[in-house]
Amino acid sequence: MRFFLDFHSRTPIYEQIKEQIIGLIGQGELKMGDQLPSLRQLSSELSVNINTIKRAFSDLELSGIIYSVAGKGSFISGNSPKNVIVESALEEARQSILKAKSMGAKKSEITELVNSIYEGDETSD
Repeated sequence: MRFFLDFHSRTPIYEQIKEQIIGLIGQGELKMGDQLPSLRQLSSELSVNINTIKRAFSDLELSGIIYSVAGKGSFISGNSPKNVIVESALEEARQSILKAKSMGAKKSEITELVNSIYEGDETSD
């Protein structure tokens, strides 16, 4: 499992970690019952404070995406069907659309962008 963190992004590191774990589940690279690396291991590998990793894992656990077993680690939940992941993705899209709207993007422009993405043409003017 490989993480790519952008330390210059406005997105907090814990959010980036959460998003990437959710993405790996959505892509099928992480499946129900798979064990995640330990907090210390991830902290060391990513050169990130352990509390940042704890926050990401805690949020994922609250969402039902992972569960922890004392002394064993964190695992991908069997109770995290794709709809939890889809709901998370839709909420992120919603927030992005609201931001674009507040910055002056028109409904027709957003609709055109969404259509182009689903048609496979991600380039838009």
